[in-house]
Amino acid sequence: MITPHFSITQDDNFVVITIHAPYVRAQDVELDVDGSQFRFYLKPYYLRLQLPGNVIEDTRASALYDVASGNMTVKLPKETPGEYFPDLDLLTKLLARSVASSNGGHLIEVVGENNDALTDAEIEEAIEYSWELPQKVADAPEILLNAQYGFSGSYSGYFTHVQETCNEINEVIDPETSTPLSRRQNRIQAEDLKFDEDHYIADLLNNEPILNLLKYKTHWWKTLKRLQKNDKDVPKESDSVINENEKLHSVKDPELEFTSREREMMLRLPNKEYLLNDPKAIYLGLVDLLFAYSYNHRFTEGENTIESAWTIGKISPTISSLEQFSTLRETVIALFRRSLSYPLYRSFILCEKVLQDVYVLLKLGRRAIIKVLLDIKDTFDNHDVYYIYSKVWLDDYCVWCMKASDKHIRSLARELHHFKIEKAEIGFELENLEQLSQEADI
Repeated sequence: MITPHFSITQDDNFVVITIHAPYVRAQDVELDVDGSQFRFYLKPYYLRLQLPGNVIEDTRASALYDVASGNMTVKLPKETPGEYFPDLDLLTKLLARSVASSNGGHLIEVVGENNDALTDAEIEEAIEYSWELPQKVADAPEILLNAQYGFSGSYSGYFTHVQETCNEINEVIDPETSTPLSRRQNRIQAEDLKFDEDHYIADLLNNEPILNLLKYKTHWWKTLKRLQKNDKDVPKESDSVINENEKLHSVKDPELEFTSREREMMLRLPNKEYLLNDPKAIYLGLVDLLFAYSYNHRFTEGENTIESAWTIGKISPTISSLEQFSTLRETVIALFRRSLSYPLYRSFILCEKVLQDVYVLLKLGRRAIIKVLLDIKDTFDNHDVYYIYSKVWLDDYCVWCMKASDKHIRSLARELHHFKIEKAEIGFELENLEQLSQEADI
């Protein structure tokens, strides 16, 4: 069966589902509505949706087929008039669901709801993260038949022949026999060897290109400014700019609306629920990916190049070293170290600016983040070698982010907004090098 392209809109009283199913006999359509579940079958198309609220099938319901466009428009009344259905633009989230275990187990389709399950509010109340304190997770078995890496350590076997490919991103020596400790050791050793004192000093002395990059305003900055300007009653730096109500981002700025390309990519993703051993590490990995994206975005001024996959992958320790972190500080230190060792421009103040870009993305919320993750995924998908990172990281991150906690994302944004990192923490004697550059410039 083929999952058709679809989109969903709503008003106070109706949900409207538009399904693209060209070249079919419309009279053969089968529609079924049961509370929050909607099913559409018209050979060869099949669509099953789990809506965020209940709809009913009464005399007000309708289904119209437009032969010219190949679209069927299904209009369903809401059970509770005036109820707002969140996340109707997050298409993957609405599809039939499955559960992915955190140790690479089989996917299990969810066929019903557990009435005893915790509500989102109860989960939020039960989980509180301190981004600066390491979180204790269950110890891994001492003997593993295969290395586990990728999203929540769910993958193995993807890097069996990595040495035979032209993978210039990978920093892990023999990934399939690696451990989290060995991967971190490989990364730090590679960074120490790669850091070039002369390059760093040269960028300090000839800093005009870097100053131009610092002046660049990303479209994400402009979007946040527009949202803040529109919310006249909300203080500029208040976290209330990102309202709990999802209406804020879905209607207030077109920059946060998904393009047809992005909707198509979401439809290709499998909808999963994740049983995570260490959810905090996943959020910290998100900071990692957003930083690597933001560096490339600022460096290219928003226009990806053929080097963008390498730039993003090389800066990200999550991708290049298959790392996971336990604190925000160690995450940021690793990102700064790599940004000062690998790309063309190596500047501490540029790293600080990129970290502000990450804050802006977190401030904008899930839709901006999902758009970024889809952009990274598309960049890797179109590379002959690096597509593998979509398989072990980005596909899952795109799906997971649709259901990620807005509370935790806002918490990360607050933490980053006030985050300070000292040059001495990086480990490259940056202050001494800056002193040398000042003496050379006299």
